[in-house]
Amino acid sequence: MKTEKNAPLKVAMLGHKTVPAMDSSRGGIEVVVEELAPRLLEMGCEVTCYNRTGCDNGGLSEYKGVKLIPVPTFKRKGLAAMTSSFFATLKATFGHYDVIHFHAEGPCFWMWIPAIFCKKRCVVATIHGDMRITSTNKNSFFYDNEAYMGFRNMELVTV
Repeated sequence: MKTEKNAPLKVAMLGHKTVPAMDSSRGGIEVVVEELAPRLLEMGCEVTCYNRTGCDNGGLSEYKGVKLIPVPTFKRKGLAAMTSSFFATLKATFGHYDVIHFHAEGPCFWMWIPAIFCKKRCVVATIHGDMRITSTNKNSFFYDNEAYMGFRNMELVTV
């Protein structure tokens, strides 16, 4: 894949824990990123994955031609995904990428940053699963109802 100037399309991926995952941190999102990134590379793209620090990837800086960049991560429960995604978003926003690909709904919270600062870039989200909102609070609108965020099962499909 090439840009208008016949340069390789530059893709940043973030929201996953680490690629390749060498320990118990390997989940469905990591499997998708681990499979998708090298395939985009085969199609002529330059791919960079922003990995959380503290997750074992064997100390690699490259995997199957995909550039791996560690980002700061606060290793407190509930903060790891948001902090690593925030720092990855900042790096990707100012990193001259053509596409910034977010994985999972939590990291997508930061999509507004490249949307504001990178008007000519494509920002993509892959939501791995269902974005259903429910509540056990009887006073909540969502109690015993299901509400969906503006998108559900949004995916980037490559063939």
